[in-house]
Amino acid sequence: MSERISRLCDELRIKLHSIDRRLEALKSNGSASFDKTQDALESQLDRVEQRIYDNRISVKVANVRVNTWLAHKKDDFQGMRTPANERDRVSLLGAHADDAEVYAIAVFALAAAAADEATRTVLQALLAESMRFYGAGYELSLLESGDQS
Repeated sequence: MSERISRLCDELRIKLHSIDRRLEALKSNGSASFDKTQDALESQLDRVEQRIYDNRISVKVANVRVNTWLAHKKDDFQGMRTPANERDRVSLLGAHADDAEVYAIAVFALAAAAADEATRTVLQALLAESMRFYGAGYELSLLESGDQS
């Protein structure tokens, strides 16, 4: 495995672990006040949405690279190129290895983007649930106190 792919594996692993830790912290933060919980969720959501926005071009590039790889693989299988000699075989293997690395890097970029999208969706769900839970309690306490403003 190339150094670059190894580094990307490590970066993705760290990113997923970090997301998991933050989500666990947010889920366990249920005893905090509504305002603190909502602020924490909104702050985290803002950071994730900014990261998604910042990475949109690299995600588009990764999608193009993945589609190019898939089209190339389809052509390879349909054409079933057989090298005429050993030098051609080595050249084809080298080109295939380079293409595979570009594809792997693109897939890692898409995996990281998918993790951000999943994080955003979970944060939105937690925020909605928090607002539903605490908001309903807030409305109920207003009704009980007679304050109907």
